[in-house]
Amino acid sequence: MAYLPMMYYSKASHLTGAFLAGLSFSQVEGVHHTFIAEAGSIMEWLLRIFFSASIGFQVPIKYFCNSAVIAWGFAFYIAVLGKLPV
Repeated sequence: MAYLPMMYYSKASHLTGAFLAGLSFSQVEGVHHTFIAEAGSIMEWLLRIFFSASIGFQVPIKYFCNSAVIAWGFAFYIAVLGKLPV
């Protein structure tokens, strides 16, 4: 509980406080096993969502109307189809 005021008064990021709290909490015996047992499925789902969103937001949508991009997309599509077993 001391990490939040410490980060506030030192003008550091709240994420640093969250990291330090997790680091301290992980030193308690048996916490990792309990965390995986209780939050494993939720954590797996959240990791998939945030990873796909972080990759998806990097794609510049305005370039999708470009004919060169469409041509390369079809070329890669044909290449993937060539890899599939017949």
